Formats: sequence, C-alpha cells, structure tokens
Amino acid sequence: MKVNAGSLAAIAGLVLCCFGSPAFGQEVSVQYTGNYSTTFANQDGDFGAGIYSANINGAPSASGIICDDYSDQIVSGQKWNANAYQASSLNSSNIGETLFGSTIGLTGYAEVATLVSMMFGGSNAYGGITGISQAEISSAIWDITTAGGISGLDGKAKALVDALKTAFNGNNSAAQTYLSSLTNLWILTPTPMTGLGNGEAQEMWTQMSVPEGGAALLFLLLAGATCFGAMFLKHRIAAIQ
Repeated sequence: MKVNAGSLAAIAGLVLCCFGSPAFGQEVSVQYTGNYSTTFANQDGDFGAGIYSANINGAPSASGIICDDYSDQIVSGQKWNANAYQASSLNSSNIGETLFGSTIGLTGYAEVATLVSMMFGGSNAYGGITGISQAEISSAIWDITTAGGISGLDGKAKALVDALKTAFNGNNSAAQTYLSSLTNLWILTPTPMTGLGNGEAQEMWTQMSVPEGGAALLFLLLAGATCFGAMFLKHRIAAIQ
C-alpha cells in the first residue's frame, strides 16, 4: 500500500525527534548564591573571583560557576535567565550567540575554556608556567574577554594570556577541535542581552550537565510522543500490508 502524507510526516518526526537533541541553547535560570573562592584586586577595586556558588534551575550547582564577564556586576541572591550552550557544540555559525562570540570568536572561547577547565580541575600550571592562582586565572579570563584587556594583571597572568594566544594563534579549526572535546562544560549566556555594562547579568561557565529547563523538557516530551506515534503507525502499516 502507499504511505500517505500523514505517515511520511510522522516518520520524519521520528527521525528528527528521536535523533535530535536540544544540546544548544537551552534556557535555564541562574542564581548567584553569594560565595566566591578568591579575590582579584586592581585599580578598579576588589572583585570576587574564582569559583562562585550558584543554583541552576533551582538546584545547587555541584561544580559552581565561573565568570568570564568583567563589565557587568551581580549581587548575592541575584537571579536571571540564561541560554545554556554546550562548549562542544560551538562553531563558527553559532558562536555569535554567546556574549563575546562576535568579538573574540572561537579562538577566544577556546582560550577561556582552557582557563575554566584549569580552575574546575584545580590545576595551577600551564605549559612552563607554574604556581598559578585562581585570582590569576580569573584575571586572565577577564583580560581575554575585555576589549583592550584589564589593568592590574601580574606577570604570571600576562604570561598565561600570551601562552594561550600563541597556542591557538587565531586558528579556528584548532579551536573548534579543542572545544568539541569539552562535553562537560556549558556556557550560561544571559538573556536578553542588553549590552556589556548595561545592567545585564554576567555570562558564566559551569561544569555540570545543565538540568533540563521547561522548554527542553517539553521538547523531550514531544519527542517521546512523536517516537511512540511513529512506531505505532509503522506497526499499523505492517499489519495492513
């Protein structure tokens, strides 16, 4: 027998929904709960740095979060919405959806991801640079994402930034290859984005797999329903044949 348009649509839904995944751009809620692991000080003042405590979708983040945004400020208890982007899903087509993608590109995010991985992993060395503090890692991250850099970097932080620039050397292919391996890192980009320094929350990184938000959960429910419906339809077609 012939398969009608409804059958084809269901089968197409089976392919798209069963094998598709909302890995890029899940909307989540983020709440900074007031703690940080170290302090960075320069002529602008004293800043909480290192790993922050936070709730993601109402649940405490086991790994905490790391800030890559020097231009915006947050306060204890502040809550905001963010799009969660899996670092391994970043590419030249979607990098502009992140807070700094249009300015530092894939290579910049690969540099930041290296530093974030160091901090989450408790590493204090990169290449021949040893004894790196969390404050120096944070200041290096902020220097990379801030146009013109930031003031107050010590020699070790400057050397770290220079070493990362040399390692990736503007090579988007190398940056994407590295980022694609980071399935455990997520970037939490505030939404809506109002512009750096205009009162939006900060962009953060987290190491834990982001809990499913409402939109993603709805997607999964619809995917499950479509998969079930397509399998049922396939059974009916086979029975008629």
